[in-house]
Amino acid sequence: MNLKHKAIYCLSKYPETRNSDIKLTNAIWFEFHSNKIKRIDNRNYVALIDLYDLPREDNIKRVRAKLNSEGKYLPTEKEVLKQRRLLEKQYREEYSPSNPSRG
Repeated sequence: MNLKHKAIYCLSKYPETRNSDIKLTNAIWFEFHSNKIKRIDNRNYVALIDLYDLPREDNIKRVRAKLNSEGKYLPTEKEVLKQRRLLEKQYREEYSPSNPSRG
C-alpha cells in the first residue's frame, strides 16, 4: 500500500488526524509500521535506525496537502482550515513569478 492510500485510510478512520500532521504521521506509523514502535516504561519509542524505514512527516504532509487541495479530508476544526488557507495564500504570494522581491 502506498503512502497516499495509508494517509487516506488514517484520515478516514481517525478524523482528528485531519487537524494535525503529527497525529497523522503517528497514526500511519501505528497502523502500518507498528513493528518499528517499541514500548518502554509505558511510552512509545522509535529507534533512530528505524527512521530510515518509516514515512517522513514532510512526505505525509505533502500527501495530506494534495488531498486537501482536491477538497478531500479537510480539517474538522475551522481554525485549522483557516490557518492552512492563510499559509497557502502567503506561500503563493511569496513565490509568485510576479513578486518583485523574487529575482
